[in-house]
Amino acid sequence: MRKLFTIDFGANGKGPVYFAWSKGGNLLAICGVKRQLTVVDREGKVFDQKTLSHPGAALAVEWDHTGETVAVMQAGTSVVTLWHVAGKKMEPLDTGFKDLTWMSWNKTGPHLAVGTLKGNLLLYNKKTLKKMPSMGKHTKRILCGAWSNDGKLALGGEDRVLSVNTAEGDLIRQQHLKAEPTQCKFANMQEAFSYGKEESTISVNLGGKTLLLYNTTEQQGAPAPYELAFLAKYGSIVQYKWFGDGYILIGFSSGHVNVVSTHEKEVGKEISYIVPHKESLNDITYCPVLQKGASIGDSCVQVFSMDEIDSLKSRESDRFDLNNEYGALMNVDWTDDGQILTVSSRNGNIHTFLTRIPIMHDSYGSKVLHLTSLRELCIRSFSSDSEIATIRVEIEPSFVALGPDHAAVGMNNCVWYYRYKAGDVRLVNQKTYVSSIDSVKLSQDYAAVLSDGRVTLHIIESGEAGSFEDERRHQRVFPEKEGDSRITSVAITKQFLIYGTSTGVSGSIAYFSLEDWSMISELPCNGVRSVYPNPAGTRCVYIDETGQGYIYSPADDTVCQIARFSVHTDKIMWDNNDWGVFVGCDQKHFVVYVYAPNTRWGQKCHPVWTNEPGKVTPSEEPRTTDRPFGFMPILVFNGGVVCQLANGSMPMLALYPHQNISPNVRSSAEFRMQAFYNSLSLHRLEEARNYAKLIQKPECWYALGDTALYLLDIKMAIRVYRMVEQPAMVLALNDIVHINEKALLLGHVAMLFKNFNEAQNHFVRSSNPMLALTMRRDLMHWNEALALSESLAPHLIPSISREYASQLEFRGELQQALEMYSKGTVEFDPDVHEQKKRELEKHNEQCRAGFARITIRVGDIARGFEIAMQSDSKTMAVECAQILEELRQWSEAAQLYEKAEQYDKAAQIYICQTKNLRAAANLMSKISSHKIQALYGSAKEKEGSYQEAKEAYIKAEDWDNVVRLLVEHLNDISSAYDVVRKTKSAEAAAVVAAHCKKFGNPETAIEFLLLAKKTKEAFDLAATHDSMRAYASILGENGTNNDYLAIAKHYEEKGNFALSGDFYRKCKQHHRALQKYIDEIWRVEATVQKGANAEEVEVVVDEILRKCISVVGEAQNDMLQYMLINVLTDENNPRDPKYSFSLYMELGKYEKGCNQAVIMARQQQNQGHYRIAHRLLFQTYKQLEKHGVSIASELRWNLMLLHSYLIAKPLIKTLSDHTLAARMLIRVAKNIPKFPQHTVQILTSCVTECNKAGFDKSAYKYAKQLVTSDRKEIPEKHRKKMDTIVRKPGYYSKDSDGKKKTEADLTDPQEPVGPCPFCSAPVPMTMLDCPRCKSNIPYCIATGQHMLLEEWACCSSCKFPGLYGPLSTLIRQGEPCPMCEEVIDVGDIKRIANPDPSVMVGVKEQEPGTSEETPPNPANNEGAA
Repeated sequence: MRKLFTIDFGANGKGPVYFAWSKGGNLLAICGVKRQLTVVDREGKVFDQKTLSHPGAALAVEWDHTGETVAVMQAGTSVVTLWHVAGKKMEPLDTGFKDLTWMSWNKTGPHLAVGTLKGNLLLYNKKTLKKMPSMGKHTKRILCGAWSNDGKLALGGEDRVLSVNTAEGDLIRQQHLKAEPTQCKFANMQEAFSYGKEESTISVNLGGKTLLLYNTTEQQGAPAPYELAFLAKYGSIVQYKWFGDGYILIGFSSGHVNVVSTHEKEVGKEISYIVPHKESLNDITYCPVLQKGASIGDSCVQVFSMDEIDSLKSRESDRFDLNNEYGALMNVDWTDDGQILTVSSRNGNIHTFLTRIPIMHDSYGSKVLHLTSLRELCIRSFSSDSEIATIRVEIEPSFVALGPDHAAVGMNNCVWYYRYKAGDVRLVNQKTYVSSIDSVKLSQDYAAVLSDGRVTLHIIESGEAGSFEDERRHQRVFPEKEGDSRITSVAITKQFLIYGTSTGVSGSIAYFSLEDWSMISELPCNGVRSVYPNPAGTRCVYIDETGQGYIYSPADDTVCQIARFSVHTDKIMWDNNDWGVFVGCDQKHFVVYVYAPNTRWGQKCHPVWTNEPGKVTPSEEPRTTDRPFGFMPILVFNGGVVCQLANGSMPMLALYPHQNISPNVRSSAEFRMQAFYNSLSLHRLEEARNYAKLIQKPECWYALGDTALYLLDIKMAIRVYRMVEQPAMVLALNDIVHINEKALLLGHVAMLFKNFNEAQNHFVRSSNPMLALTMRRDLMHWNEALALSESLAPHLIPSISREYASQLEFRGELQQALEMYSKGTVEFDPDVHEQKKRELEKHNEQCRAGFARITIRVGDIARGFEIAMQSDSKTMAVECAQILEELRQWSEAAQLYEKAEQYDKAAQIYICQTKNLRAAANLMSKISSHKIQALYGSAKEKEGSYQEAKEAYIKAEDWDNVVRLLVEHLNDISSAYDVVRKTKSAEAAAVVAAHCKKFGNPETAIEFLLLAKKTKEAFDLAATHDSMRAYASILGENGTNNDYLAIAKHYEEKGNFALSGDFYRKCKQHHRALQKYIDEIWRVEATVQKGANAEEVEVVVDEILRKCISVVGEAQNDMLQYMLINVLTDENNPRDPKYSFSLYMELGKYEKGCNQAVIMARQQQNQGHYRIAHRLLFQTYKQLEKHGVSIASELRWNLMLLHSYLIAKPLIKTLSDHTLAARMLIRVAKNIPKFPQHTVQILTSCVTECNKAGFDKSAYKYAKQLVTSDRKEIPEKHRKKMDTIVRKPGYYSKDSDGKKKTEADLTDPQEPVGPCPFCSAPVPMTMLDCPRCKSNIPYCIATGQHMLLEEWACCSSCKFPGLYGPLSTLIRQGEPCPMCEEVIDVGDIKRIANPDPSVMVGVKEQEPGTSEETPPNPANNEGAA
């Protein structure tokens, strides 16, 4: 709603102003206190303006029902002024009464009724100019009145009387009222006895408190008057309006607007309400055209929709504020067409609003031309969502048209043509036609105007005349002959003028080429109601006079009937974004149709409601989209219908089949499924495929595949069937994807859908009709194949007859099959081509074979047998032999099997059926079947030929019978043993075991009983004959837990706890096994007191303890660990710590095991067993490394220290390197407390080697330590030398010059340095910690020096690193590995390229978080030595 114009108090005067619209809403009459009658048009332009002759203010303004005369009633005068449109003249009407109070024109007649203050009435007839006064109609002032449609006049006065009168003033009836009436109206209540459209009810507003419904009929049973009362909070009744089917719209002073029903069963029921004003309401009105109500109050105008009265409160409303009119608004009313709403005020202002723009539009592509005001049009593009141009015209158009570059606006028989471009609009042509125009259509250059059944085609912008051809093209009228059919509908595209004609039941569709300027196509059809071509004009939907829709294709003159087309369809719109989709519209629904020019069944067009492609189910209705009230469709764009509403807005309504089609991949599964089926129904296969990928349900893929085949989109079908893993379908489609001939393609697709008759029809019409015959042969439709072959390929009749005969034979129709085999036999010329001859001979051979088979089946066995024996065909022989075998003709069957070289079958019949062993014996050498050999052996055994039977059984690999014969008949027991041991046959083993038991050989019997799976019997036999060890040995690892448990209990009973424990362990009863081992230890140790050899007992106990450790390791049970630890740590008999170490390692408690190993090694080291301690630490190191456990630093340090001592001797003896030997002994001497048993010897050796190597300072240091603390223990041969070194420092120095030296003068040789393997910093060769990177450097197992990257090698056995030169020299001299003591080949020692020192053996650091303390590295400071 928007403001149209305002006429302020300057023209009307400052005071109340009254107005009225003429019939049709063309003129507005206004008059106020200024006594000036103003008549304006719909745009607010003054049509006439007159000053009234009498001084009184206006009290009422009313138009007659024709819209020709307006009456103005004034205060203080007896004259009513009449103004006539014709001539714009005023005429005074003297009523003869003073103090006029009320005035109203008859709704349907020329009468004007005027009431007075004293209750008198004047009726004036405008046509006859006759005045009819009626005195005393009421005793007091006439307050209100109303005319009915049939000319009755109801009056209400202050005397509280309601009178009903005729148009001549005669009284019909009176009704006394409870209060003064303020308004009365005629209406028609919805009652059971009301008939037709007669207004039989008068409604009266009684003083604003109640509403009286008074029935004026005189019928018997007419209801008594209804008086409707309302809640006090609503206030007084200001105004009310009847509307719809017996409803009343009531406005109350509080601002409430209520809808009340007058239906018979709900009279007075409040249906709904709305509160448009908060403080006060002054007037209401209702427009039936718009189905809207309007109210004024406060300082605003409210317009609210009433198309759904049940939900009035929730409906949208338009509000317009009039801030300068607060509390002054008086009346509100609409024009008849609902386009203009007018409001008056006591301030003398008239406000006019445009509430409904005329529904007028046209479209071209995605562009729309529509009215935005009464004389303004807008061109808008929906593809770019932008406004293109605005056109302002001088008229109110009655029709419009839009083309690619032009717009047409017209009224009656005139048309104005405008060119628009980027906002620039100009008038290019104005044309007047012979008669009123029905419609106008525009193309690029031409306009087609339909008027009076003829179409005028002309150029829009006429230029200067050129050639004759140009002049001829300026204008043309269709049809060209006067007597031709009447044109009912026209359309124009870029290339064609299209129109439809109708002459009763017949008509035509005509295509006229704008380029060639000639008629190119004319299709006779039923009378055409309307035509709707697609934008290109290549397809045209037309609706005939019966309401049926068709699609016409002018290219091939084909017509496709639209399935389930609604006869109520009044408009067709093609989707501008989807070439095969169009929408049919009726008054209540939109129906989407999809057109497919190429389907399995030709052209098809149907609503998009069915799930099965191309099938129309009559019991179902198409899926429709509801068309809301007031929505006028303009165009369809991408599934949305652009509609125009009465308020000028153009919303887009989504069609049902296009709903939920969105790229939103996060949507719900239900949304995706609906989107998939919607896309499928619209033939948008690619979009449907994308949704099927998201849904991933087989039924979706199959539906998409079927639709693709229905639309003959083979490539899409291939992609779909690949997704559902249908290789057969994919291969079949790949074979036809390149077929361009439609008939062939349709035939193949129909065959895939198993519509074989349809496929045959398509193939026969194609360029390759033989495909029909091939299909029928492949399907074994022999009757159809024979019928086709007679016309398509007579030479194939014999082969088809043979194949048909084979099928008949299979079905048991033997007589007919025999005839077909005879029919299939071919006689041919012997001189025919060799290959062809072989094919024909093979064919005849197959026919003879079939003939022979059927001959045997029908009972002529001798003839069939003879045919088969005479033939060279092995296949025929086998087939006939099988039939003879079924008929129990054994001898003939065996002969034919032998002829066919199926010796197994022949021999079986000879042996089992004919008992002809001699004939069978001739075949046995050719038979490899074990079954037949066994049958032959059985037969020979029964015959008593045991040796021959044995040979047959051996060929049959029937070892049970071979052993049985060897034992029972051939007495060859040794061979029987060999066979059973080789074959492991249980049954044969049982036979041998029984023989052994019988002849007193229990151990052998036990062996074979076990092979025979008779474990219980074998156990009992072993227990009886004290052969349990043999039983257990034979049982080995193949026994069950129950078997081992029985053995364990047996040994437990016998008191052999060690063996009992072994078998308890095997059956996973670790607790009992451990207990038995412990019992055995106690038993064995107890024998020492009885004189047993202690060393032997120690060996036995050691073995059992190791078993105990293994059992606990397997069980991983805390209780068993506790039991064993108690045994190992028994105060009365403590065990060697090595067992605790082994236990910890077995249990995976490597940290405790490592600690135990260090303790044990320290004990051995303290006792002087350095080699044993070294081995223990090395083995622990390797075991920890094997389990991926980090090596404790204490273990690594002790191992390095012991190793440094042990390699001193090889360095001296083998490598003759006294310097390195001295440095290793210095490393040991620094930690001499670790070697308490040989302190003197080690220090003596250290001094000696230091003296030899020139380490004067170190020799003096350790000699002094030795002499000071342990001089008496120094061997005699070294004591004097030690004293000399101490007393005379440097005496034995190699560089002595005879001078006396002091301790400060002594030095050691400078140690060479080598690069750190980690950071390449120079590090003294015997220092094992890098001072720069703080890394622990791996040491050489041959020299004790730190490793060098370029000399990196390792022992091939233990993988500990060593410098290549010294290590290879040591091994070459025959020495074992210094670390693992294994003898290795010098050839296995090789330099390692690019070694990683961080992962080499011996350098793995302890993991963070351990609690072990790292002892100081004795090699860290040797560089200073």
